[in-house]
Amino acid sequence: MNDNFEIINNAEVLCLRNKDTGEIVARHKPFGKKFAQYRRISINCNIIKEDEDQFPTDKNGCKANIYCLDDNFKIKWTIKMPMDNDRFPNPIQWDKKFIETKSIDGFLTLVGQDNPNTFTCSSWRGFTLTVDYQNGQTINTEFTK
Repeated sequence: MNDNFEIINNAEVLCLRNKDTGEIVARHKPFGKKFAQYRRISINCNIIKEDEDQFPTDKNGCKANIYCLDDNFKIKWTIKMPMDNDRFPNPIQWDKKFIETKSIDGFLTLVGQDNPNTFTCSSWRGFTLTVDYQNGQTINTEFTK
């Protein structure tokens, strides 16, 4: 990826900064209380996870505490919650996907694999999702509680 931009956290405001010039080209305040994780994946793909505590539902079209911003810091997509009133309290596992496998004794288990196109996250209600970075589509959902 030929990308001269990075995300920085400046007093709880995320900024998209040109690494060469230091110029700030976009700013984003949290919809809720604070940011928990953020990562620039590629051009126009900045994944944000806000702290689930006191995160408002449907603020500016953002329905979940994990979402993607474009390079103008406008919402590109919001992760689809597996159930209403769910949240994502656990850390995002970057560049991962989970696949269901069957053990020798017949039990189904989830196995994590490296994947540069997806991340995984777990919800408060016990679902583990594999999500595509670029479009936010849930590739796989498993009840893991």
